[in-house]
Amino acid sequence: MKDLENTDRSTRLDWRVVFGITLTAVWILAGLTYLLIMVGWVNFVSLPTGDIGSFLEGAFAPLAFLWLVIGHFMQQTEISANTKATQQQEESSKRQEIHSQRNSYFKLLSLVQEQLGNIAGFHYVSVCGETGTGEITGDDYQRMRAESANGDAALFIRKMVSLAGSHTGDMEAIREIFLGTDIRTRHSNNFATTFGKLLANARAIDHDDMVVNALLYGSPSGMLYRIIRAAQGKEKLNPLTGFATVQSQNQAE
Repeated sequence: MKDLENTDRSTRLDWRVVFGITLTAVWILAGLTYLLIMVGWVNFVSLPTGDIGSFLEGAFAPLAFLWLVIGHFMQQTEISANTKATQQQEESSKRQEIHSQRNSYFKLLSLVQEQLGNIAGFHYVSVCGETGTGEITGDDYQRMRAESANGDAALFIRKMVSLAGSHTGDMEAIREIFLGTDIRTRHSNNFATTFGKLLANARAIDHDDMVVNALLYGSPSGMLYRIIRAAQGKEKLNPLTGFATVQSQNQAE
């Protein structure tokens, strides 16, 4: 339907052209009438060539100016239309680029979430395994690893969040969980660094902060990231929940 409308518009004469043609026809007709009535055709053709040229030049000079003005305004309209079309193409290209960047980001997100899950798994076994509290056995860990590998990449992340939540109000215990040994500190730093890079990539493609807020405040990995930062002294724990931080996401590193 739009194509038909565009075709119809392209085949229609511009009103300025119609106006110019009409005025030109009237002007020429009036000139011929004046010539035939006031001068006479025989007398006109008997005039010297220079006089005839001067007469025609004076007669058609207003028409030349008229079409010059019409051409100028039509050119301005065409330039404006081309500029608008160029802007629309640029906007379309930007939307396609953003869409492509977001698709690439979400593919990256899936891979990084698995990596974060693996880091949290090693951290969890360090805290609750045989080298830690002994709450889980090697068989328990292998079973949870299999469950995580079968589509639940956030399993160990949720385990770590739950573990921190069980020590609400006890910052010493939380620091012990995340910074109590060199291995735990390394896992915490690794998780925070990896998630921080993921967050930076999200900010690059997210102009309304929807993805950033969902990632930072609505996902287990974002919650664990903020808990780790609280254990490192970079954020404060929310007194109501015990682990949801009160610092704004714009201040997160």
